[in-house]
Amino acid sequence: MSSSSLYGEGDLVLSQFNPGIVAASYLASLCGCLLTIELLHRRGTALGNLRSWLETLGCATAMGLVGIWCMHFIGNRAIVLANGDSRMQLVYNSGYTTLSVFLPIIGLTLAFSAAEYPSKSKILHWCALICTGTFAGLSVVGMHYIGNFGISNYTLQYVPRFLAASIIIAVGDCLLVLVLFYTLRERWISSWWKRLLCAAFLAGGVSAMHFTASTKCQYYLRGYNGSGAIRARNTQVAVAGALSGLAGVIVIGVLFFTRHRRQILKTRSQKVMLACAMFDPDGRILVTTEGVLPTREITDKYQHRTFSEDFDTAHPVFQWIFRVTRYWPSVSDQIPHMKSHLAAHNADSDEDSKPVSSASSAQYDPDTYSDYSIIFRERFCCAAATLAAAMNLPTERIGMLYDKIIDTGTLRAEEKSSKWSSGAVDDAMEVESGKSFKLFGRGQLLFLTKQLNSDDADRLLNAGYRFASVQQIGRNVAETMQIPLPALEHHVNGLRKYVHTLAELEKPGTWLSFFGLIPRPNSKGFDVGVKKEDQDQLPDAQFLTTEPEPWQAEFLQRMDGLRTRSATAFLENRNNTDLQRDPRQQYFASMVLHAMTHLSQQVPADWYREARFCARPVFAHYGHSNRNRGSVTWLYSFCVIADMHTSLEACNNVARSPLTFFSARQRCYKGSPDHAILARDIHQEFGPLLARRMVSSKAPKDRTRRISLHRAKTPKKLPKAQPLTPHLSGSRSSSLGHSDSTSVHELVDYPGKMGDVTLDDRNGAEAASEQQRENNVWDSGQ
Repeated sequence: MSSSSLYGEGDLVLSQFNPGIVAASYLASLCGCLLTIELLHRRGTALGNLRSWLETLGCATAMGLVGIWCMHFIGNRAIVLANGDSRMQLVYNSGYTTLSVFLPIIGLTLAFSAAEYPSKSKILHWCALICTGTFAGLSVVGMHYIGNFGISNYTLQYVPRFLAASIIIAVGDCLLVLVLFYTLRERWISSWWKRLLCAAFLAGGVSAMHFTASTKCQYYLRGYNGSGAIRARNTQVAVAGALSGLAGVIVIGVLFFTRHRRQILKTRSQKVMLACAMFDPDGRILVTTEGVLPTREITDKYQHRTFSEDFDTAHPVFQWIFRVTRYWPSVSDQIPHMKSHLAAHNADSDEDSKPVSSASSAQYDPDTYSDYSIIFRERFCCAAATLAAAMNLPTERIGMLYDKIIDTGTLRAEEKSSKWSSGAVDDAMEVESGKSFKLFGRGQLLFLTKQLNSDDADRLLNAGYRFASVQQIGRNVAETMQIPLPALEHHVNGLRKYVHTLAELEKPGTWLSFFGLIPRPNSKGFDVGVKKEDQDQLPDAQFLTTEPEPWQAEFLQRMDGLRTRSATAFLENRNNTDLQRDPRQQYFASMVLHAMTHLSQQVPADWYREARFCARPVFAHYGHSNRNRGSVTWLYSFCVIADMHTSLEACNNVARSPLTFFSARQRCYKGSPDHAILARDIHQEFGPLLARRMVSSKAPKDRTRRISLHRAKTPKKLPKAQPLTPHLSGSRSSSLGHSDSTSVHELVDYPGKMGDVTLDDRNGAEAASEQQRENNVWDSGQ
């Protein structure tokens, strides 16, 4: 006897669950929830543009269509009625079935939008998260009961306590999971297994709600199914299964794509890359949704002229880049032409011109190096512009260049399996001590860094980026950069301090500084002793909070040329040179003496003993914020030329910096006249080159091409006619001869004749050899 003959219209039909289909319905929900979590993880966090709304709709569709709707119809297929008679199984009305598709999508769109509502109030933020969980849970409940309301061949009667329990399960699970996700997702950037657990709990809540509501549910027969209804029932399940499978394939594709991207990023650690290190007001660093720093490739490797040449902070190309990033308008209008020039260059040759090892080679061409210098600078500017475009920022706001080059790809093959072990700590100690990794095939990383305000941080969040602490993303970033984790933490801390100093540093008043030159081997110029923590500053100590009075400047002039011991004796008046020194002079002498004592603690003792006092003031500009644009620091210096073999490893306060780089740094401040000179030089150098089509490599070289930066040993000098400091009015400024004084970068450029350089002298200085300039420095120190 068939099952259908046992039941008439209005009879209660017994039901049971099929465990296999119950498990399949959970897997369908898991696919949808996992896809939703991954999409939420990779979207922007503010509703500021159309893209963000479309991403929200995509997340709601993945959750509502696959995670809830597909699970519902596959789960209802697990309900077996009348021992499986096909004519008595559940079938659905097409109208309510269609409505049940759109209802959860609309509800979840509202839920995810509430979570993304920008608010600086913690109370409003938590209220928005509670609304998110509540709307999401009600969307699950609403889809279930609307879908069941569309059952056309049965009348359903629910048990009240199970109905209430299903609502509590749905809302409670969505509240717990989504609040947890939105609160901790920055910490989950590089933890895929935590996102998987989050999706598993969310899918578990959806499934638990469904089968709790179906428990003890009574089904009263309204009529038997025809062949068309049976086919439609099978079609619905097939569609639900296909959508669930598609979601699973997409998730697997995302996993493979992420793994492929990780391998690409590891490969890039052997190249010369440009990265952004931007910090929000809370000190967190900007990363992509992959948990890595935003980067762009500049080139495979900087092509050196000789084996002894290094691309480091002493390199003229790096110093050019450093100056450009302090004044982006000097090059921003040339970037579109640079992109066109690079495209033409790449089309004419599959690879860059390679330097040869000897000038005796038949293929040697000195202009090759000039070409590569230009190409590298163009690639840097284009890489910076591409990074800015990806962040929806103008190039002028992409940030300033960090004053160090980070070596990447430094992990040897045998270290990769234990790179997070205690051995990495030893590598970090090498970083702290100033040692670098000397490995063939290593890469280099340049950083553009910036301190963001709240509005800039919100815009970058809306562009799809994240902010996280180094503890959360450090392992992921260090792995892609192929450097030890302690070394990465050291670099990030240095970047954070560097950008904070740029924004906040102010040093008004008059300071006593120490200018120590160290000859470099192989006639490569000089290094200068600078502060280890702030390498754009000389070791110094303040002795006046304002600029000096005329009588104070005259008092200091009497110390000109004295060694530190003689200067100390003069200040203490041991030789009774001033028989009746008045009280204000005695007080001023004690302040200078106190500054000398503090200065002696910052530099090596043998430097301090041999140094001589220079009574001519120079001027420095620190900080890059708009509020300290007019802040000028007055510097009086003790000067010395140290032994070539001087080691500073035992000195905790002083580090070596290339003299040319120190000079370039002093040119870079708000309102510097050097910005206009740099812009003019860039237009003169790149304008004719970018205005004409690139010639074939076989064509004769243009003999009117400007000299490459490779041949420029020092930055160009500024004429006296263009003062580097704001005009200081008043009798005191004029009495000190401020118009004849100079700034710090001129001190290092013209140590022999500070402040006495004319425009004609500038042309002669550019034509002078490096050796002659070094001799002038040495003579002035003597």
